[in-house]
Amino acid sequence: MIGARRFKYMREDFGELPVALRHLTIHLNFVEDRVEASNLLEMSARRDCDSLELDADDLEILAVEWHPGSGPFAKEEDVLPLAYQYQRDRQKLIVTLPRMVKAGDKFRVRTVTHCFPSDHILEGIYRDVTPPGAPQQVMSQCQQWGFRRIMPIVDDCRAKCTMTTTIEADAAYTHLISNGNIDRHSNPDGKPVPKHGDPSRQIITYENPVPMAPYLFLVCVGTWDSLSDEVTYDSGRTVRLEYLAPPGTVDGVRIPMEILKEAILWIRRTQDYEYTGDTYRTICMTKSNFGGMENVGNTTILTDAALITEHTLDLGLLYAHAVIVHEFEHNQCGSETTMETPFDVWLNEAYTVDVERRFMADLFNPAFVRLNQLDSIRNPLLGPLAMEDAGHVGRIVREGFNHPDELIDSVTYVKAAEVIRMLRLVLGDDAFHAGKTLYFSRYRHGNANTDQFFQCFEESAGLSLELFKQGWLYNIGYPKVTAETFYDPAAKRFRIHFEQLCPPGQPCFHVPIQLALVDKEGGELTGSAQVFQLKETAADLVFENLAESPVFASMNRDFSFYGTFQLRNVTSETLTRQIRLDPNAYNRVEALRQLTDQQRIRLLEHPDAAIDPGWLSVYGEMLGDDRWSAALKAYFLRIDEQPLERRYCTWCQELVVAREKLMLAVNRLYRNDLITQFERLDTYTLSIGRSPKDGIEDRLLKNVLLDLIAIDDSPESHVLILDHYRQATTANDRVAALLALNRSSSPERRSVLEETYGAWHGHLSAYANYLRIVSSGTRHDVFTMIEIEKARPTFDITQPTWCRALFLPMAANNKMLWTDQGIQWLAASVIELAAINATTASRLLNAFQHVRNLKPGLQEKVKRALDNIAHQVPEKESPTIHSQTSAYLSGAAS
Repeated sequence: MIGARRFKYMREDFGELPVALRHLTIHLNFVEDRVEASNLLEMSARRDCDSLELDADDLEILAVEWHPGSGPFAKEEDVLPLAYQYQRDRQKLIVTLPRMVKAGDKFRVRTVTHCFPSDHILEGIYRDVTPPGAPQQVMSQCQQWGFRRIMPIVDDCRAKCTMTTTIEADAAYTHLISNGNIDRHSNPDGKPVPKHGDPSRQIITYENPVPMAPYLFLVCVGTWDSLSDEVTYDSGRTVRLEYLAPPGTVDGVRIPMEILKEAILWIRRTQDYEYTGDTYRTICMTKSNFGGMENVGNTTILTDAALITEHTLDLGLLYAHAVIVHEFEHNQCGSETTMETPFDVWLNEAYTVDVERRFMADLFNPAFVRLNQLDSIRNPLLGPLAMEDAGHVGRIVREGFNHPDELIDSVTYVKAAEVIRMLRLVLGDDAFHAGKTLYFSRYRHGNANTDQFFQCFEESAGLSLELFKQGWLYNIGYPKVTAETFYDPAAKRFRIHFEQLCPPGQPCFHVPIQLALVDKEGGELTGSAQVFQLKETAADLVFENLAESPVFASMNRDFSFYGTFQLRNVTSETLTRQIRLDPNAYNRVEALRQLTDQQRIRLLEHPDAAIDPGWLSVYGEMLGDDRWSAALKAYFLRIDEQPLERRYCTWCQELVVAREKLMLAVNRLYRNDLITQFERLDTYTLSIGRSPKDGIEDRLLKNVLLDLIAIDDSPESHVLILDHYRQATTANDRVAALLALNRSSSPERRSVLEETYGAWHGHLSAYANYLRIVSSGTRHDVFTMIEIEKARPTFDITQPTWCRALFLPMAANNKMLWTDQGIQWLAASVIELAAINATTASRLLNAFQHVRNLKPGLQEKVKRALDNIAHQVPEKESPTIHSQTSAYLSGAAS
């Protein structure tokens, strides 16, 4: 089918459902290598039908039965066996009904099946890492179509229904978990009871009275330690909170529990949402392709992210805050109000990410949070700008897909979240709040699509959002906005002329540009701050009768729109004034980045060019200025590989060289100052006994300073790196030192790393940190080191956390990847991982997404590698990888 059209699944494939699910009565029995499942599906027909089509993937079908009546189960003598046809290739179970069921009629069908949990297919029910001495740990992952791997179902977002789930399993398990509230009739103490006649087994029943889409179903049986707490709303209602952590690790969820309590009350204050269940659980899972998954009352989070321990990096700490509030918000946006089809998945995720971002801005320095978000937007491997530059993806509402996991990318999570942010700028806070309130009230316990979402905001605001919606959701590409400024002192008039360059054949974007005029003291001119809305290819904004003379316009504040922005008539002097005076922190950092980009481009075009002393002078001024927060200073001083001028983004090898030259120039001129500031930042003793959140900005700045010092690869720098490592009291400092060490020629490099392996490989997160350090190396032996790690008995390639840690850093390691050996390594790794973990393989393959824009010599090498992948990974084995590879090759040929 893929061969007949670009995508296996198109919007037209999601027509009206022939039946409406009303209730599921599920019994799951976990035994050895399989799960025995029975499911009584209570339905009503939406049209006349004499057959029923259910989704079923890789199941053993034992029986399909017709159950007349309305009781829990029909009398045995009334049950009718039904004929069925299991079309495995289509993942369909076609059931012949005993009579024509008329539209509106209610009927019941029961299926009896077996499913077989896998070690590496991480959807449906699968085997997770088992604690020592415990029975096999088993988890489930049903997004997007995992339920069909457990039992036959109408596996559609719109098939929302209530559920009764009974779980039977070994009595040695500490927990048997599913959605809903524990049935106190069958389990009066709120825990499993021994099976009658067989005390080696235990049983528990859950009642879920809230209609729920199948992809939100959860079942897991396992061994965890539990941390319990509660949160009380102003209404007086109390919700029990429970964290399930691997045995012996419950201390690692004490901080996450506090974050969760804060997040729940914050969401009540800011989102007007109150959780309706009795209990909200967070469950640690070791294997998953996703960081977390909402499952109506039961959020699963990767153990590596769920625990905050001595090995948690600062990025992991930030992620922990983000994922906790994100998954809880999904109770409202995703669970109660659910996307209509996978083409509307952005509704579930983008709004939730926006809530997550606002929570983070309340907890941390908002400028730091926004700059961190911009790193995700501009990420050269998985960021949406890079993906759109490649020309293969970018539509938020997709044209089609081959597997729903393809929709879980930065277009959905990052670009789409920027669209929600821009929508708020367009409407204003009050109108946005009114629109979202209408949306969640109108579609509560139901489904909504993209048009219905926007209709709520249009009704509340009283304006059309058609241009906004069409431009941002249905096109690949982004606006490239330029501006020119003109000031007439005699007339006291300041004019800004805006233009936007849109992708060929596409209408203009509706672009909100946040701006203000700035005076010579760094203050905003009264009344100048606004959101200018650019809806045409060109438009002017004019300020008349100004009481003061502006020295510059602060535009695109906080990266107010997704795309690129350039002031055409900007000068180095204006950028320098903006660095010193702009009231907007993001714009100050961006101004210095623009000055740096001018130097970078000179080096790309003229490798022997000298570094401009003027740039070095401004850089030194920022280095010596202690007025800024540590995080803001870190962003001022950090010199990236990636240019702002996106036409140079594929000069991979040259960008590495240019960055090193810029950093070396800073090192030579300011080395003593760098070392002084590095040593002045006490991230050792001040971190002892404090919250991990404290000092996060200082550690960020210290890491940037370390990179600038270590770039010279001198013996003195080697000593500083090792001293930093040995004095470090936080994971972030230790890992930063080891990353610098593994880029150096220090004679102690390999021995220290081997010592680190010995100390860290027994801890999930520490081992992942070690693997990332290995794969980030820039010495000649990095690929040998990766192979050594793969061959160790401690490494498990089917363990997603470790697999990602060892493979993905190399995809962003431009210094080593774009060598002949690196290109061959990436191709071989994608081929190896395609059958083991297609999600990781796909992210790794993203490194080749720009093949059509590479320089000719490099392009030919990458095309040969892609040809090899396409040949070695056929469509049948991995539709996602084969399709992705084919798209890259097709783009390179056009």
